[in-house]
Amino acid sequence: MRQATFVISAGRGGLHPADAAIAAEPGIQRLSIRQIDILDDGTGIVLYTSRGDLERGKQLLQERDDIYAVDYVGETNGVTLVHFEPNDVVRDLMAVGRSQAIALDLPIECLPDGGVRVTVIGNDAAISQAVDDMPESLALSLESMGPYDPDRSDPFASLTERQQEILLTALELGYFETPRETNQEEIADTLDVSTATVGEHLRRIQAKLIPSVVPRALWE
Repeated sequence: MRQATFVISAGRGGLHPADAAIAAEPGIQRLSIRQIDILDDGTGIVLYTSRGDLERGKQLLQERDDIYAVDYVGETNGVTLVHFEPNDVVRDLMAVGRSQAIALDLPIECLPDGGVRVTVIGNDAAISQAVDDMPESLALSLESMGPYDPDRSDPFASLTERQQEILLTALELGYFETPRETNQEEIADTLDVSTATVGEHLRRIQAKLIPSVVPRALWE
């Protein structure tokens, strides 16, 4: 099983005209697409995370004829559900996913220009055919390809056994509570390791986990 990560861009217009409206608004930033699908009636539905003025984003979308309904939860960080009329680009993209034996590794990362960074999972032949079937209007850039790495979508699994043990013990003892209910020395005593070992592993745990939960668009 293989995975490939691509950046898909449609230029300033985005993948859908509504993308351009959101991308042009400086107070709103779409972060990731959690779910997208074409319904039986041919309309589309998308669930995405964003930050900024979510009410303003709702207003911009509601002004469009190709948007049927918008709802969101959150204030400056939240999730928005949009019922929309797909354009040809979106229909063709969704058709690629349905015609080939590939799976999307959700969520899909949204980029500032209205494009997306997407990872697909499948065998080499299916991924290659999906690339060939991409709409010609889109710019496609391959970022990486290799064996499927389940740890990519499971940050905890990316930790070593010792790091997992230290993290779970720290959680159980209340190290991450406010105020803290324990310290690194007590964690070390519980696990019969040195305090320096606990401190080093906690730093490495943070270095691995924090980038995995903060959208790349916010820190790159």
